[in-house]
Amino acid sequence: MINLKKVSMLAGCGLLLLGSSFVEAQQVTYTYSYTGPELPIPRNSADLIVLAGIFVPRTIVVTKVTVNIDIDYPQPGDLNVYFYSPQGTRTKLLERNCGNRGALSNITFDDSAQSKYSDYCPVEQGGTFRGNEPLSNSNGQNGFGTWTLTTENNGSDNYIGWFREYSITITGTPIIVKPTFTAEGVRNAASLSNGSVAPGEALFITGAGLGPVPGVSAPSGDLPTSLGGVSVTFDSTPAAISIASLSGLAVQAPYSLQPGATTAIRVTSQGVTSDPVNVSVVGSAPGIFTQNVAGLGAGKIVNQDGSTNSAQNPAAKGSFVAIYAGGLGAIAPALTTGQAPPSSPLSMTTASPVVVVGGAVAAVTFSGAAPGYPGIYQVNVQIPVGAATGANFLDLYQSGQPSQFGVVIYVK
Repeated sequence: MINLKKVSMLAGCGLLLLGSSFVEAQQVTYTYSYTGPELPIPRNSADLIVLAGIFVPRTIVVTKVTVNIDIDYPQPGDLNVYFYSPQGTRTKLLERNCGNRGALSNITFDDSAQSKYSDYCPVEQGGTFRGNEPLSNSNGQNGFGTWTLTTENNGSDNYIGWFREYSITITGTPIIVKPTFTAEGVRNAASLSNGSVAPGEALFITGAGLGPVPGVSAPSGDLPTSLGGVSVTFDSTPAAISIASLSGLAVQAPYSLQPGATTAIRVTSQGVTSDPVNVSVVGSAPGIFTQNVAGLGAGKIVNQDGSTNSAQNPAAKGSFVAIYAGGLGAIAPALTTGQAPPSSPLSMTTASPVVVVGGAVAAVTFSGAAPGYPGIYQVNVQIPVGAATGANFLDLYQSGQPSQFGVVIYVK
């Protein structure tokens, strides 16, 4: 069985840039820490600035920021310590203050502190102080992005030191983006074609504000109908979700969809629901999974000896291969949406596909749900003796509907 990693299915899907509406929520507070290595602070003559960034993965309107730093340097009066918001707003925390007096280990800068660091010049580690400029410089800005602390020795060649770590605490109002996508962004996970959906089909939905940052993946096995605060419905029926991220979802359409109808797809993320997107329902929408994410080139095919079909590992004429596909429609016995297909009993497609290898029709020995992989179909075929040696185009037809053009299988 080929290892169809769900995460790889979503890679490469483009972000659809759409106009989005926003919903504000109650204030929240988050703390993020620098996770990089300790950094040397060189002498003044080196003319180098030490930069350390913290990425904040949340869209939030900032109302308060505090900064905690840990710098090991014997003479704070040599240093400029500046703090930058993701929008580039600079706040001077220290600028060659306190001469040879003061400690910079476990110091918190907070606008509500009683004293400025530059006035107090603490000799003990720890403490909370105001900076030279207010951190409220960043209020009202979007907290999403990289916040940067810079440290520069601008006063002496006598000492070197170390930037150890820092953290930031941000309070603000989350900006929840209303999920937005179009019918063009609902694509077959195998072929990347759009325009219709089939019962049980593995789909990508790309758009804006669809899910959390960072994205989350469901564990192996049965798929949930809610993941990372995201749910998707086709009319009122839940879909199964394997990946949820800001710009894309990987879902399995409900098996209950009725061909010939139109279904209204809605995405709900963090309690906010998208406008409905109407897509036509068809009996099948065949596609063949490929080894890249473009839906072209070498197919996801396993040779009879268990190797992955490739130019280096072609399939022998007369041998059997397993082809992994999507959108082949109804199966029996039926499965629930998101259920990992069992290996016994096998669920077979109610219609048998036609598979063509380089113009020669291949004998299909099995067509059904791939055991262990929700939404994925497995089609076993025998390589025709009349197939050409080398790369052959591979075509799959289900109920007269073709898979995408440009998939290749290698034959020896």
